Amino acid sequence: MPLYRLSNITRGLTPLFLCLVCAGGFAGGDLGNLHAQSSNTGPTTFESFTVSDDFSALKVGDRVRVVLRRGGRYEGEIVEKSGDSISVKHKFGTAKLSRQDLLEWERFKTIPEQYEDRAADCKTATDWCDLGDWAVEQGEVELSRSAYREATKIQSNNARARKALGEVEHDGKWMPLEDAMAAQGKQLYGGEWLTPDEIAEREEADSAARRAESLKGRDAYVVKLRGRAWAEVEPILTTNYVVYCNSTEENARYYADVMEALYKAYDKVFIEKFWPRKFRKSPRSDVYIHANHQQFMDWTGNGPGIGGFYNLLRQDVTGYHGSFGSTGSTEEVLAHEGTHQFEGMIFKDLRFLPIWFVEGLAVYFGDGSKIGRRKVEINQIPRDRLVGLQQAIEDGSYCDLRKLLRVPQQRFSGFFYGHAWGILYWCIYGNQAPVKAWTTKENTGGKVLEDWLYHVQEMDGMCNYEKEAQFFEGLITKHTGLSIDEWEEEYKNWILKLPVEEIGRKRGREFSSEAIKLEITKPAGWRWEKSGSLYSDEVVASTSTGSKKRRASTYAWPNWQHAELSEDYARSLVGNIFRDVKFVDELQERQMGGNPMMVAVFDGKRVIGLGENNTPQLGEERRFAVGFFGSPDKIYGNVLECESSDWESAEKFFEEYTEKFKYTG
Repeated sequence: MPLYRLSNITRGLTPLFLCLVCAGGFAGGDLGNLHAQSSNTGPTTFESFTVSDDFSALKVGDRVRVVLRRGGRYEGEIVEKSGDSISVKHKFGTAKLSRQDLLEWERFKTIPEQYEDRAADCKTATDWCDLGDWAVEQGEVELSRSAYREATKIQSNNARARKALGEVEHDGKWMPLEDAMAAQGKQLYGGEWLTPDEIAEREEADSAARRAESLKGRDAYVVKLRGRAWAEVEPILTTNYVVYCNSTEENARYYADVMEALYKAYDKVFIEKFWPRKFRKSPRSDVYIHANHQQFMDWTGNGPGIGGFYNLLRQDVTGYHGSFGSTGSTEEVLAHEGTHQFEGMIFKDLRFLPIWFVEGLAVYFGDGSKIGRRKVEINQIPRDRLVGLQQAIEDGSYCDLRKLLRVPQQRFSGFFYGHAWGILYWCIYGNQAPVKAWTTKENTGGKVLEDWLYHVQEMDGMCNYEKEAQFFEGLITKHTGLSIDEWEEEYKNWILKLPVEEIGRKRGREFSSEAIKLEITKPAGWRWEKSGSLYSDEVVASTSTGSKKRRASTYAWPNWQHAELSEDYARSLVGNIFRDVKFVDELQERQMGGNPMMVAVFDGKRVIGLGENNTPQLGEERRFAVGFFGSPDKIYGNVLECESSDWESAEKFFEEYTEKFKYTG
């Protein structure tokens, strides 16, 4: 696979799940218990070619029908054999059976073997179409497409084959539906093919609806977040997805378009010629989007640190409508988990791959993309991951490369996500300017990644982390001539120089952010803190000049329950971002600048970051004043930090800061 074929990549697991976790360190699930369904686990029709009384002749990969002595039967694939026991993967799971459990057994040809037998008898276009239909019934998408293509070789205008391949007739020529629509000046929008004028009209109407909705009060917003009953939801079919969304119909159509745009981004990088979709279960992948985060948690059993997940067995993605983390969105979650879904199509089993590569690639596409309704720009720097990585390097909690490559899935927490992304991004760009990426001859990181991708594509069997780590380290030495330590030192220095994207705009003393819907004003004479100097979950901060060490900052978190901010909720937030708290003034509700806030003053230590095992990194003991404000979508925390002895003089700055805070949602 020539490297240039992947040049588009250059700018940009609960049991059964690969999960997107917060940058703050919530872990995913247990990949070790997962099974990626193979393309040959399809249903049903088998053609017997041998019946054997010799149990020892059975081997891994055989298709079998077994009858149990206690009654019942299984049909499926042998995925493990040990002594007198076999494990049979069937459509409901995997059954481990001993020789003594079995009354009889029978081996069958695999679906591809049956396909080859049937293909040998195909003479006409109709024969090939019949074979294509049969392959569809078996769940073998690629085999069916091969058969239909053979039919068109015999009869180029065969309507049956062309339609099965997703083509339509336009101006007397058969072509993909997208090309036919494009020839008519139409684009896919909300699951419909519309002209640019129709799209503009629809966008204006949708925009007007969103503007009108934003003007409604909290109660109306919460009602919208409740969405529709699932029984009322009709799935939206796109070229590559089936989207189930019980948010509003408008949101459902929007997310359907987003998923299709994401697929095009994945497809540009992992070209099918070099990365065949041979492990794809069906022509379209399922995506489930809940109306709000509380519903997502209730239905899936996940906690607030999980933004979405990919089910390896079913190859589907589940998320929710609403914000995730400080700046994350539904679009980013879908992109992250959609990457896992796409990985599941092109790799035999994600358990076979090192977890740092699996998640690093998902961060690259998910967090590191600008996502629009019909276009996705990859190769972007994920702000929150970069900030966390830079902070880890600067405060000494950084996980070095040798250790990162050997971290198993069960210990791969959110702390490592940014680290994994950083290594991939470094390989892609090396020491080159971002616009050059790995397409230049001088980029040895690109050569490392090229060889690694060749290697990853062939991985089969449970991952040996030590062996794979040594292989990656060997590639570094081979292509760069540097030791691991020398290479990594260059990498860390490069990471520290990467620019952190601002999530808002600073104009003089004012900071405003459309993304997180707020405006704040720093005290006169204070200086803005750089993005790379922000603490975990901070979105903006300013510090005083001179000898006084005062700091005013604002946090933003998702409002998981979309509920009113209660005293208990506010108290839990204090416990999340501070330790060793001793209250001077207990939490109480006050009106600050026309906003109802939960306000408190206390001495304690601020959590300034999270370490390798989600261990809080604490600052020095200081006095803090906090003012929490709740919107239907986010909770904001306005904080003033100073020396305890300085509180009487500094209190006025807290009053000013909170009085000028504005929620703009």
